[in-house]
Amino acid sequence: MKRTVWKNKSNGQLCLTIPRNSGIKDGDIVDLKKSQIKRISYIGVVADLFHYGHLNSIKFAKSVSDHLICGVFTDEAVEEYRIKPISNTKERKKIIESLNFVDKIIIQEKRDPTDNLKRIHQDYPDAEIILVHGDNWQNVPGSKYIKEINGKIVTHPYYSKLSTFKIINHIIENKDRYKDITKFSSLIEKKDKETLDLSDKTIISTKADTLKTLKPLLKKSKIENIFSFTTTDWKNENKKIIKKIRNDFKDKIVTRSSAINEDTLDSSMAGCFESCLNIDSNNEEEIKKSIEKVLNSYKEKNSESSFNQVLIQNQTKNVKMSGVIFTRSIETNSPYYIVNYDDQTGSTDSVTAGRENKNIKIFKFSKEIPLKFNKLIESIKEIESLIPEIPLDIEFAINDKEEVIIFQVRPLSVNINKKNNDKLVLRKIDELKEKFIKLNEKPYHLEGDINIFADMPDWNPAEIIGNKPNYLDYSLYDYIITGNSWHKARTTQGYSNVSPAKLVEVFGNKPFINVRNTFNSFIPASLSQNLRKKLVDFYIKKLSENPHLQDKVEFEILFTCYDFNFDERVKELLKNGFDKEEITEFKNSLIKLTKRLIVDYKEKIDEDFRSIFSLEKNRIDINEINVLELAGEELIEKAKILLDDCKKKGTIQFSRLARLGFIAKIILKSLVKNKIITQDEFDQIYSSINTVATEISEDSEKLNNNLITKDQFIKKYYHLRPGTYDITSLRYDSNDDLIKVSINEEKISRCTNLEPRRKKLSQEKINLINETFKKEGFNFTARHFLNFVRSSTEARESSKFEFTKNLSDALELIALSGELMGFTRKELAQLDINDIFKTNSLNRDKKIEIWKDLIKTRTRVNLENDQLILPSIITSKKDFEIVEHYQAKPNFITQKIIESKVIDISKNKKEIEGIEGNIVLIENGDPGYDWIFTRNPAGLITMYGGVASHMSIRCAEFGIPAAIGCGEEIYNKIKKVNNVRIDCKENKIIPLE
Repeated sequence: MKRTVWKNKSNGQLCLTIPRNSGIKDGDIVDLKKSQIKRISYIGVVADLFHYGHLNSIKFAKSVSDHLICGVFTDEAVEEYRIKPISNTKERKKIIESLNFVDKIIIQEKRDPTDNLKRIHQDYPDAEIILVHGDNWQNVPGSKYIKEINGKIVTHPYYSKLSTFKIINHIIENKDRYKDITKFSSLIEKKDKETLDLSDKTIISTKADTLKTLKPLLKKSKIENIFSFTTTDWKNENKKIIKKIRNDFKDKIVTRSSAINEDTLDSSMAGCFESCLNIDSNNEEEIKKSIEKVLNSYKEKNSESSFNQVLIQNQTKNVKMSGVIFTRSIETNSPYYIVNYDDQTGSTDSVTAGRENKNIKIFKFSKEIPLKFNKLIESIKEIESLIPEIPLDIEFAINDKEEVIIFQVRPLSVNINKKNNDKLVLRKIDELKEKFIKLNEKPYHLEGDINIFADMPDWNPAEIIGNKPNYLDYSLYDYIITGNSWHKARTTQGYSNVSPAKLVEVFGNKPFINVRNTFNSFIPASLSQNLRKKLVDFYIKKLSENPHLQDKVEFEILFTCYDFNFDERVKELLKNGFDKEEITEFKNSLIKLTKRLIVDYKEKIDEDFRSIFSLEKNRIDINEINVLELAGEELIEKAKILLDDCKKKGTIQFSRLARLGFIAKIILKSLVKNKIITQDEFDQIYSSINTVATEISEDSEKLNNNLITKDQFIKKYYHLRPGTYDITSLRYDSNDDLIKVSINEEKISRCTNLEPRRKKLSQEKINLINETFKKEGFNFTARHFLNFVRSSTEARESSKFEFTKNLSDALELIALSGELMGFTRKELAQLDINDIFKTNSLNRDKKIEIWKDLIKTRTRVNLENDQLILPSIITSKKDFEIVEHYQAKPNFITQKIIESKVIDISKNKKEIEGIEGNIVLIENGDPGYDWIFTRNPAGLITMYGGVASHMSIRCAEFGIPAAIGCGEEIYNKIKKVNNVRIDCKENKIIPLE
């Protein structure tokens, strides 16, 4: 191969080192052996309407190698992804041939250059192949092959001032000045807006160039003064650059990155490179250090390029709000503005740095934009009009003059190729609004002028079946509990009869508690109708004004029993229109209900236990049958027997026992509040209670020490699974990962070391509690009450352990029946339990046909509903369009402080092995996760869960510091860090790096 030799790199010419005595002169043609070529760059070009931007891109490709090969697209290759070029292949090839720094030209016959790359690699097996491409490719053609041969993929810089689209637009706008416009107009009419807009990216470029292009165009927002320069400029003219900065900028400035591989359509690399704030524009040394800090960050991230820029701007002052806004949701590309903001600190980088982060999601077509976001959304819509069809990630601030300042506009790269259906989302939201209006109509037998819906006030569906449960999960929960078992149990305990009220409603894919129904169910039956109405209205109003209390309603909003905070809490009722006679009536009713439930607790618990343990009979009978010999419809019949037993003999009884457990905790907490006992003594009482979780941990230790066999362990706990209602979740007898225990012999399990937890209350405290009970007219002793606390808590957990055996076995029978008909567990999860029962009498082929249609429809509807973003609490129609998550107040367990690594066990199975000694992070604390406690965790954090939830009881029992129900915002912050500090005494969760 022959090459023209130039001693200097002039105008992009190749520079070779020439030995002194070689006799080679500048401009000579020499033979360059293949073995001397170490780096080959390949760039595919169209080169239609060839302009300076094309020249820059090809020169860039040359700058990263010692041998440049250009692949000229054929007309057919171009038409694979955009309109046919104006110039033909031959014409365009001639243009590239005229570039004397191009070493070789080959024709590229497909959009994908893999065939050409293979030939190059075959010819130059020892050379590194570098594929250079533009930033308009989400999935770079040829990248798979480049990775296979350990080559590199490099993005060339985009020249924002020129593009084919801009040239055509310029001609259109100035058509009267062009004589041959009529010949050209037919071509212009053929242009596909989506193709040209998205392939040429008329505005999107580097961070600095994008801002420069937008600055003169924006009317509803502003961009601070801009000065930018390249890495090469800094190396050659740093003194001149510093002088310009000092002359052009006054006061404080910011020095920011603007790399060619940053803010592209392939990846944003947000936060990858350094930025420096509050730099003194008069201090030459400060300016220099800040610039070099940015340049060094390019080097540290292996992103050096002579085309990289540094961006200088004024430091924005008097900031009222700052943050980041996505013009579409990242997960689903749904039409919502996702605003992460800080309106407290006055900082411009607190959100991007992760220090502060409030969040609001605004439906794009909403006409009720909150006032504080009105100007921001208007300014974002203007930017979207200038950069249509591209999801954007925009950094902003709002100053004390209500001016919107734009810091950065980048493509939301992960969303570029995602499809969207905005009309579908609009229709879905309208449907949900109609459903909300209908459900707000007051039933004749219930009180409450208005209604709201929330995901955690009662029976916590977000915790038990998850935020977006499968159809089968939800329908099973409804079938055995939230349909009617929940209120039947309360009626028998002295509360109002709300039958046939339903507890849970589904909006989109998300389950919500019908708050009016549940609040009515907590009113003592003996109260007058007028007082009942006033209480329900007060409860609903208080929750709507304090949504963060939704997982604490029984402790902070409702009066479900009499406790020792009553006289203090009723002051709030007096301020809200209740008179003294009503307060007296209410107090007497609560005292009567509470005394009856506590005095007679022993025989009531025994009675419910007898019923719950009678579930065993039918379960054993079915288990003794060889189910593999049963037909599909027989398996479903057996499943129905188990579930119907569950309703009649299990969940109503469990509901009553759970209510006793709640009452025990409410009264105990009031004793702490009134300083009858300390918080440590409260924790001591609960840590001395032994539930099923304690048994599992003890048996795990026995299994670990070969004191029991694996078969013995599984026989006792076979039915447990993470996700009690989830048919796709394998249970203990099918999932070995869940029954492996710690093999660290040096550690003594906290779950079996019970002695420190056996401490009893002093006689002095017992006497004090007795005096308190006597004063309030309670006819039971402290000993009786403490036994009630222990018995009700243990009974609640034990009863759930028993009735879920029926549920678990029923799920396995359904799974086996589905398998016989060719359905997977994942497919069965899309069926409603009522669908399964109603179609069971049909012949096999008809049933399969119906199930397939239901699964197909439900899968589609599920995907459609996933486009919706819903709040945790719905108080009005606008909540379907403006989703603002409240700042949750986690329920802290124990008074301990722990700092440790976070283990998110939802990520993958490998994380299970890392639980011991670390803080476990889970979304919902379903009791199926009891196996966690066999791994000796140091702490626990959940997104959902209440103060008296199963996980709260488990953590109190083992003395494990925990933050239960920390909410979406805190949870998502913790997911992003490696370590966290839980300070239960000060009620704080602190994410650490």
